[in-house]
Amino acid sequence: MNKVEITIWGRDFELDVFYQNYPGEEVSDNQLETFKRIMNADYYGSEDEVKKYIRDNYESELNGDSINNIFRLVMPKSIVIPRVESPRVFAVMCDFKLDIEHGMAVVFEDEKLIDIGPQDIAL
Repeated sequence: MNKVEITIWGRDFELDVFYQNYPGEEVSDNQLETFKRIMNADYYGSEDEVKKYIRDNYESELNGDSINNIFRLVMPKSIVIPRVESPRVFAVMCDFKLDIEHGMAVVFEDEKLIDIGPQDIAL
């Protein structure tokens, strides 16, 4: 396991990085390259998409409140890098106040946002 110091949505974090491998399986070249490029992902642009996802899927739980501070609802906790040969894929795994059981995964492919959903989508 590695750690990475990273800025997500304007806030600095030190997050654990987990590689999805079977026991005894070596970290792949693609996983290592993905780790090197985590800092280059478009986190700034993903904030608006995360807010949109919350509004679209949890409108009733918001009770008409706007999402002024994303961190009141979503808190990045770790990064998961799955074992794939290509492309470079990783997920920022977050605690999510409106779905404590499933949390939230913000998934990037080649440093671009591709999906947002429960953590199950990245595991």
